[in-house]
Amino acid sequence: MKAMMNRTQQTRWRYRPPAGVALVVAVVTLAVLSALLAGLSVRVAMVKRRQAYMIEYQRARYALDSAMKYIFSTLPRQNFRLSARQDLPDFSDLFAMNDQQYRIFLQNWAETATDEQLEKVLKPDAVLNKMPPLSSTEMVSHLAALFGVAVNDPNLPLPEQPSMGGDSAVDAWDTILEIDPNDMQVPGPYGPPWPYVIEPIELQIGSARAVITIEDENAKMPLAWAITNRETVNKQAQAVLSTFCDWMGMSDAEQKTLAKQLEQIAEYKTFELSSSETLLQRQSTASTARTPQTERITTTRTAAQTRQVQQQAQAAQAARPRSPAENAADFAKLFHSALLDRQSLARPVGHTALPDESPLKYLALWGSQRVNVNTAPRHVLEAALTFGGGDVADLAEKIIRKRQEKPIQKIDDLKDAFYGDSLVIERAKDYLTTTSNFFLIRVVGQSGNARVTAVAAVIKEGRTVEELAILYGL
Repeated sequence: MKAMMNRTQQTRWRYRPPAGVALVVAVVTLAVLSALLAGLSVRVAMVKRRQAYMIEYQRARYALDSAMKYIFSTLPRQNFRLSARQDLPDFSDLFAMNDQQYRIFLQNWAETATDEQLEKVLKPDAVLNKMPPLSSTEMVSHLAALFGVAVNDPNLPLPEQPSMGGDSAVDAWDTILEIDPNDMQVPGPYGPPWPYVIEPIELQIGSARAVITIEDENAKMPLAWAITNRETVNKQAQAVLSTFCDWMGMSDAEQKTLAKQLEQIAEYKTFELSSSETLLQRQSTASTARTPQTERITTTRTAAQTRQVQQQAQAAQAARPRSPAENAADFAKLFHSALLDRQSLARPVGHTALPDESPLKYLALWGSQRVNVNTAPRHVLEAALTFGGGDVADLAEKIIRKRQEKPIQKIDDLKDAFYGDSLVIERAKDYLTTTSNFFLIRVVGQSGNARVTAVAAVIKEGRTVEELAILYGL
């Protein structure tokens, strides 16, 4: 009996689980459950964020669409007028200035500017640092210094003159405001900075916000010039593009890549200059009017007759020459296709003090044909004048000085004003204009972290507006 009990105890001892196993199992189970719970929490949070983003995206998209409808409804009544810039710093050469040249340019202008002129170039959030008021003792000292009278009274010491870059005490104390160039904004031809034609419009639509900007496409260099259908003009067009690329600081490899891409685009369509500056044609309503008799005939046609009529209409449409507006829309689609690497053209250049400057900012990709001599910067103006030959740099300088006095009304006015360059102007006349009719509308809608953009190109002549294309995501 004792032997059996001993064997039983030994057996029980032999199969007893090790100490702490249950605790380990419990800890592992809790860890697995915690990991599963954490993963589930992360997934739930991601789903919530995704849903919240989709809601914010829908709000931003609704704000964008509403803003686009708003600007298209008000655009026919908009009248983009050039502003007076005779006594203001000119925007023409800002692109070519480095940081030091830009600051010196603004400081030199500010030294002779009036308070009213300064207000026109200051940013809305700029803060003027006024010099501290002078005491009576300091005023007497400065008046004495102004008239060259020696002051020997030790009670009237001359205060330390501030360094303003002038050569005399009069120059140093002539300016009573200290202005940071970063607080100044050089106005463009329409008032806002180039190339905007109006100040940005901000709309609050519910919890979303939309910002509308309008750019002058005729103030930029048309890239369509590089793919003309006239061999005699191709060499000049290549020289124009080369001049522009040199201004942009593009390397030889970048210029060759751009030229190759333009050759591929030319296989689809070549540029043909319109002889008229008027691009929009009024459509007659007589052709679309239908009589009851016509309606009855149409309803009694057979399917074969209907197909024949449709084929005839398509053939007539193909044979009809495309209007300038339709040609512009074709180039807008080609230049925004995969044939042109816009990303490389949008890379910032490093030789200018202005932020976010790139070749893409100065290129017209929406089918415009002419450069506005009143609104184009110097390098774009010189590129356009290259079609006329001659000393384009000197002629561009003359045009810039003339347009600062008052806007140029007609190209023929330039020939009368600069008689010695009349032949150059005549040769380049087809590539120049004094009014803009191509405009780029950019709308940005934002709600929370969601941001959507859309770009629309339009032709505007008076109160007539024609939409060329709308692209989202640019």
